[in-house]
Amino acid sequence: MTTNDLKPQCDPDDEIVVPAYSSTNSADTVTTSSANTATTTILDLPTELIEYICCYDSLKLIDVFNLAVSHSKLKNSLFHERNSCLWKSKFIQKYGLLDDEEYRVVIDEQNTWKDEIMLRMCLDKAVPAEIIQMPCKYMKFKNIPYHSYPLSQYLHSKNEGHRYYILSATAAYYNQLQSNKCNENYDLLYMAHQFLIYSCQVYFGYKIRNFLSLPPAEQIVERGFYLLERCWCPTVDITYRDINKSLNNIAIDVCNRICSANPVHPLFANENCLQQVVERGKFNLDHDLFDETSTMFILENISKIIFSEDQLVCHCNNDLNCFFLQKVIERRKGSAFLLCVIFESVARRLGVKVIITPTAYIFVDSFVSWSSSWPGNKCKNPTCYVIDIAGFGVLEKVSSVSGELQEQYIRNSILDLFWSFSQNVKFISATNKYVWDFQTFLKPDDSDLESSCRTFFEFYDYCGCPLLRNPTNPYAPNHEDEENNINEYENGIFPLEPRRRGKSTDPKFSIGMIIEVLSTKSNNVISHGIIVGWERLAENNSSPTTVYHALAKPWKGSYFESPEIIILRENRNEKLQRQLKPDDFRFMNIGKFFTHYSHEMCAFVPIKSLAQLYPDDLSCTSV
Repeated sequence: MTTNDLKPQCDPDDEIVVPAYSSTNSADTVTTSSANTATTTILDLPTELIEYICCYDSLKLIDVFNLAVSHSKLKNSLFHERNSCLWKSKFIQKYGLLDDEEYRVVIDEQNTWKDEIMLRMCLDKAVPAEIIQMPCKYMKFKNIPYHSYPLSQYLHSKNEGHRYYILSATAAYYNQLQSNKCNENYDLLYMAHQFLIYSCQVYFGYKIRNFLSLPPAEQIVERGFYLLERCWCPTVDITYRDINKSLNNIAIDVCNRICSANPVHPLFANENCLQQVVERGKFNLDHDLFDETSTMFILENISKIIFSEDQLVCHCNNDLNCFFLQKVIERRKGSAFLLCVIFESVARRLGVKVIITPTAYIFVDSFVSWSSSWPGNKCKNPTCYVIDIAGFGVLEKVSSVSGELQEQYIRNSILDLFWSFSQNVKFISATNKYVWDFQTFLKPDDSDLESSCRTFFEFYDYCGCPLLRNPTNPYAPNHEDEENNINEYENGIFPLEPRRRGKSTDPKFSIGMIIEVLSTKSNNVISHGIIVGWERLAENNSSPTTVYHALAKPWKGSYFESPEIIILRENRNEKLQRQLKPDDFRFMNIGKFFTHYSHEMCAFVPIKSLAQLYPDDLSCTSV
């Protein structure tokens, strides 16, 4: 339908009508249809028909708004609270099809579809507006405390949809900033990324908590690790539907291989076998569906498909892609732990119950174990096998399943797998507060973990705000002590009064300049950073010397570590030198204090709040 469809259409019979000539009263009887036929407009249509027309995709939401404000009847018809069909259609039209795996829109007496679309549109504008204020608002904080983030009432709402609206708006704004090719938004990009990490942790943290509360039969391992992937990497934009489809395709490839080798395999006893493969991906198995011989044939073919190209397992410790399920599925290589998850997921779809499990002599994350659990198996102690994931899926016999080995199976719950996996990820992001928060969430009563977390928070100046709300923290984040979050060099970097220039003792370097520290003996570069502040200090009644506070470059391989401030000064052993090449300083933490790099000044331009503390420095940055 186009807008032309809404216009009254002329019918061929609506032409000018000329009655037959009458000699008695010809002047009174000659009329036209325009005189006798009333014009029909949209206002004459029934309310139901108006609503039906507005549900068409050809009418955008803005068109509905414009139509509603054009007449009081249209406003009453279209803005009626009970008009759920119209507003739901416009919600889907604007934000895409609803996916319960991603988020649920709760519609009840307090929340209508009109309320939901109005709120989401409002938050789409509110989130960027809040992020724009963040650079100056959080400049003095070394690490942004949870309780100071905005929009907490929505991000921690009981309504999952409201939490998702914040995450969606933040991700959209972050992607918009990334698409800016001018590279003049370091500050906004930095803060948008920080808020995106936080909102992602909160949103998927609640989903993981709900997942862990499900019955064991519904705790699908790949779904659990999908939630972890989304929780720890906010820039991953893959849906669970895509991961499920990828695993289904691997299972179908295995089916095709088995069928070509053994068409009479019991896997194909039912003509709807492929549909059953897909359905088995939705729940856990209580036992194997086939006898031991048939099951072993399935396991051998799974290994041949997954390791078809003899790709090596990646024992990496600095590449997060090795710990993201979809990336590992695509590459068929990565963390051995996730390859175990993929193997278990495919085996379950093919009717095989395997277990990701440690043994007394095998690394926890490298093997999958299996022993026949087919109900028709008459052997009381079936042979136990391990699938060596790190060894290309080789099936190896271990021993009879003793009582001791069975006892270890109790350490194979989703909770245990999450804990083991988080221990691996911790080595990559050792200074990431979110991993510690997650482990505290998994083991809230672990006193050793609590002590380690407290030490970690104090060392890296994190606040102790809980990430999620729960019965013990119903108002989280609710921490009030901000002292431990203020940068330790606060007085040196952020003076109470602006630091002016105009004296003979003015500092040689200005904020935004890239400075190298060289050894006076070897002339080698010792360290370098970007000046974010300076101060004059007098020592032992001598003339004042200038101390520079600089933003240090993160260590190679670190993943968005917190900005680190170092002190630079000239002395007998070290001298300072200006660096005019910014190529080595393209790291995200620059946005903590600077908006962009100016090629004219050969320096980074400070954010407004920092520039106001050093009002004369910008004029001193030219080469």
